[in-house]
Amino acid sequence: MTVLDSSGAVDYLTGDGVATEVAALLEFETGVAVAAPEILVVEVLSALRRMSRSGLTTPARAAAAVDDLGSIRVDLFPALPLRRRGWELRENFSAFDGLFIALAELLDEPLATKDRSLARAAASHTKVKTILLGA
Repeated sequence: MTVLDSSGAVDYLTGDGVATEVAALLEFETGVAVAAPEILVVEVLSALRRMSRSGLTTPARAAAAVDDLGSIRVDLFPALPLRRRGWELRENFSAFDGLFIALAELLDEPLATKDRSLARAAASHTKVKTILLGA
């Protein structure tokens, strides 16, 4: 299992950026879903809204991505049990990133992200291994 962050999920859903790498990751994880805190849904919706409003994608493509989000094989974990560790990480991670790191720690699994600063911070401040998408 791998923890997938929102940056990779958005690219996968829109077919942009690291979509091929995420598709390969999902294919590699055959029979086993990737994992993410439930905030993945909110972060993806927020990113798609921003992309649609700024013209980076069409409203129709964003709406299709919203629909497709429901078909990704992802195990969503409740954020509430991750809150304390997420809070402990507040000096080096946003609240959102802290929950992804906390889940990766809890599961003892790598975090797949295209966010280079998140990958660097994870290496510097935690034992979480990262898969840097688009490297």
